[in-house]
Amino acid sequence: MANFLRQLRIIGWAAVEAAFLLIVLCLLLNIIIGDKTDSFISGVAKNATAFLQSLPPGIFLGVVLIVVIWAFLRSRLLPPR
Repeated sequence: MANFLRQLRIIGWAAVEAAFLLIVLCLLLNIIIGDKTDSFISGVAKNATAFLQSLPPGIFLGVVLIVVIWAFLRSRLLPPR
């Protein structure tokens, strides 16, 4: 059972990372292509931009700082592989 949960957690995080990379890729392609196209890329970019603009700056900065601190502590506390 523990092996199943560990495998499920790995697959879940891989899906989250893939979705995040897809959104970042769409944002970058929207910067390159521009707003002149009505496609999936521009739709995702518009939604992501609207979401980020609706957040107060302190919340976005706080989330970024928490992720940076977590990554730093994780790299320091885990034994080398």
